Amino acid sequence: MKRLHRWMIAVAVMAAALAVAYPLVRFFHVENRALRWARDWRPDARWNQPRWRGASLWLPGYRFDIEGRRIAGVEDNLSGLAFDAHRRQLLAAVNRPAEVLVLDLDGNVLRRHRVHGASDVEAIAWLGGDRIALLQEGRRSVIVATLPARDGARIEVGEARLIPLHMDAAGNDGPEGMGYDLAGDILYIGKERAPTGLYALHGVMSAAEVSQTDLSPWLRALPFATDLSSVEFDPVHRHLLLLSDESQLLAELSADGQPVSWCALPTGDWALPAPQPEGVALDDRGTLYVVSEPNLFYRLRASAP
Repeated sequence: MKRLHRWMIAVAVMAAALAVAYPLVRFFHVENRALRWARDWRPDARWNQPRWRGASLWLPGYRFDIEGRRIAGVEDNLSGLAFDAHRRQLLAAVNRPAEVLVLDLDGNVLRRHRVHGASDVEAIAWLGGDRIALLQEGRRSVIVATLPARDGARIEVGEARLIPLHMDAAGNDGPEGMGYDLAGDILYIGKERAPTGLYALHGVMSAAEVSQTDLSPWLRALPFATDLSSVEFDPVHRHLLLLSDESQLLAELSADGQPVSWCALPTGDWALPAPQPEGVALDDRGTLYVVSEPNLFYRLRASAP
């Protein structure tokens, strides 16, 4: 009987430990924080220099005004986000089953479009007009498709253009994020990890043959970001915005890959970290939007530095 009693106590202690550990890992990413602390991975003095105020997004000045709002009708696998500057709407990607959502700027669903023939869609980019790009992680490719105007109409991959990506990766560590420079016709692709990578596709909409440039050396300025989950392009300053899920941060790079600004997620005194931030978008008024698995929506506005 005493042996059974000890066994029951041990099980209870383990269950309590797991109950405490789960939110610490899931929401606060304590294992990643511990790794970065042990290896002294943190932003150096090149980041958040005062000279960048007024000449960048200046990420330290952003604060949440919508935090963790659930997107209606989405249970899981919310994975990418983009801003449609023509209609002032957001475009969100759902991984499985593959689906594109059209959202208003408060995160409300306006339209839904299933993507037929796609696999492992991790990111979305607006290419101008009714054209969009969808990033397939497992197939290492970009789908260039037309976004239907009618709610519920399907996007057929068989009728779309397919652009292969050239990068070394296997399994679930492939291309993860995507942002588009409309004026320069450059599509930026982020590779998640093992190692992280950054690439530029030139001529996505204007050239018959797309060329790919490896910008991964730019990421040497971010050893404190252990993964790369999303990429966005700022057309005003011509800077790149990078999102890290594991490290719970946003980072801004200049047009030539130099460190500009960064901020931790969450921002603010009592904000809860996003469980798994997977997509970031920037609108034409400088407002930032983030989506997190399983189905959460966040909005950040610039405030006083």
